[in-house]
Amino acid sequence: MANNLLDEFIIDHLPAISAAKIEVESYTDTQLIISAPLNMNQNDRGKAFGGCLYNIALVACWGTMFLKCSEKIAKPNIVTRDGQIRYRHPCDETIIRATCNIPVERQWEGFFAHYEKTGKTSLSLTSQIMSGHHNETAAYFDGVFVLLDE
Repeated sequence: MANNLLDEFIIDHLPAISAAKIEVESYTDTQLIISAPLNMNQNDRGKAFGGCLYNIALVACWGTMFLKCSEKIAKPNIVTRDGQIRYRHPCDETIIRATCNIPVERQWEGFFAHYEKTGKTSLSLTSQIMSGHHNETAAYFDGVFVLLDE
């Protein structure tokens, strides 16, 4: 169900992300994997376009926040305060995958306790995109995401 929640949000509210066919591949207690086809996100060299890698990696982190916050809040108001990507290797995988490891429950408890006190709170999340060539990391993304009161 969580997969559908994020995929539906993307379709309904994020047209550029939807057009790139970025969607949830899997969601567990420990990680969110976002995937997108290379043919919708490539440059003139047949490699993943840097801006598309940024979007895919960002959605893995933002999506993690969205899904965890949706467990407690009907319509979470999440904004990206900061985002940075580091490109390491070209990515020409047929399916591009970004993985965000989900923080442990104790960290979420502190996150939501601060939100209840102040009406806003933030969390730093990281995702990575792997390239199949020698299992190298194609890109790392670090972002700070803020949950705001309605």
